[in-house]
Amino acid sequence: MNKFFYYNPLCTGTNTPSIFANDPYVNAIKEMFIFELQKVAYYVQKLIDLNTDMYLYLDKIIEFISVLIVNLDFKKESFFVIIEDLYNNKVMIRKMYEAKCNELNIKPELLPDNNENLSSKDIILKMLNDEERNKNNKIPFKNIDKKKKSLYEIILCIVLNACNSIIELKSYNEDFKEAKEAVLKLFNATNFLTLSEKELISVINDFSKYGYKTTKELYRKINEKYGPIIKNRVSLQRKQGKSILVSGKSFKDIENLLKAAENKNINIYTHNGMIEAFQYEKLCSNKNLIGHYQRHNNNFSLDFAEFPGPIYITGNAIPKIDTIRGQIYTSAKYPSLGISTISDNDYSEMIDYALQSDGFTSDSEEESLVIGFDKQEIINNIKIVINKIKKNEIKNIFIIGLQDKFRKNSEYIYDFFNDCKDDNFIISFAKSFEKKNILQVNSYYNFEILYLIIEKLIEEVPDINKRIGIFFPDCNYNTITHIFNLLYLNIKNIFLGPCCPNIVNPLITEGLEDMFNIKQISVPKKDITKIN
Repeated sequence: MNKFFYYNPLCTGTNTPSIFANDPYVNAIKEMFIFELQKVAYYVQKLIDLNTDMYLYLDKIIEFISVLIVNLDFKKESFFVIIEDLYNNKVMIRKMYEAKCNELNIKPELLPDNNENLSSKDIILKMLNDEERNKNNKIPFKNIDKKKKSLYEIILCIVLNACNSIIELKSYNEDFKEAKEAVLKLFNATNFLTLSEKELISVINDFSKYGYKTTKELYRKINEKYGPIIKNRVSLQRKQGKSILVSGKSFKDIENLLKAAENKNINIYTHNGMIEAFQYEKLCSNKNLIGHYQRHNNNFSLDFAEFPGPIYITGNAIPKIDTIRGQIYTSAKYPSLGISTISDNDYSEMIDYALQSDGFTSDSEEESLVIGFDKQEIINNIKIVINKIKKNEIKNIFIIGLQDKFRKNSEYIYDFFNDCKDDNFIISFAKSFEKKNILQVNSYYNFEILYLIIEKLIEEVPDINKRIGIFFPDCNYNTITHIFNLLYLNIKNIFLGPCCPNIVNPLITEGLEDMFNIKQISVPKKDITKIN
């Protein structure tokens, strides 16, 4: 296993370097998995092109892609099940394609294969051997230039996030077939290594429409089930008592857990993006949901290690845990090594473990924060801003934040506020600041109101997209998809801060800068002058 140091306070919430692992075995698993999954996608697309109903297989591909959410550090038994299942589906779908071509009297266009039977455990282990892998020139993305490799990594990131949203929509009984077909087409583009950079960029941009629609539809369904969004004060206090920590974004999962713990004396805390549960009245009214626990920005391992009870990672989370610390559960179908599975909404084992754990032995100091927003109030404020733009009283709109709420040091943001002139207007999703030309929005990881604001501005002010600057001082895996949603809305000035390499591959951020004109955050005064 290769290890490297990365000095970035964003990754730990402290001023100490982080150590990230690069395990060749895990990389080999990912390569094998993607290689087989590409073939499944290819033959499903071919059959769809021949007017074959492949609807059920679209769901299967979405499910397989979602496996990439975890670190792929599987138990061997789970890994064999996944690869065998994937391989058997590939063989079956390829035969369906060949049969269809025979029926239509056309020549099948087959992909090169390794001709190895991956339903055999011994062969799978052999294929993972470094020597065998080096002999195989068909490993995905192996012999291509850096820019194209960046584009393939961007595609995988976008596809993964889209599948994540599609699966969550399905949990609310919402089927988005149009988005599934678009995901298949985008992922299938990785099969064609002869595609030029320009063609790959075009395929990614074409998908952005569906990525945006998927995001909007998911927010609509969540609001329909748990909303509307309200302002709420969230406790950061650790209370004495047995505890469970919930990390992720699936409100369906935390809803099911709250039901299971309803008559139990257990305090349930949210973590990371799950803090949004407190802005939905139908969730935050539950007596077991008592506060938010988060001590280290982007370093889940340290948070989990310090929590005195079980941790529940919802099925759609992308935690990128480098070291398993603590008793961790997940509703994901294929758990990573060291993580237990919750299936059929049976939380009894996790609840029993929580009751046997020490929990917090005393109360901490009282701390709190405000989350949520009044949508109509924000719309009214934006109408005022629009009128000022039309009167030339406001030159540019700067939108900043969304990911840095739990950072201890926000020097960039405070400098940004101070350097912003009075003829510009700031919409801050980050820290609050006393200044007349700032509108504060406490939506945390929720982008719904951001899109509503931008849509209103674009609707009312011609060419405003060139005068909007969006600044992400920090990022997570989901940020990349939101960047492409903003590009779909034709936003011209997007700035991205440093991303932890264990969360976002540096190839992705380099590709965003080189091929999509996503600017790197530098110094506020300098960044502000870059707005067109």
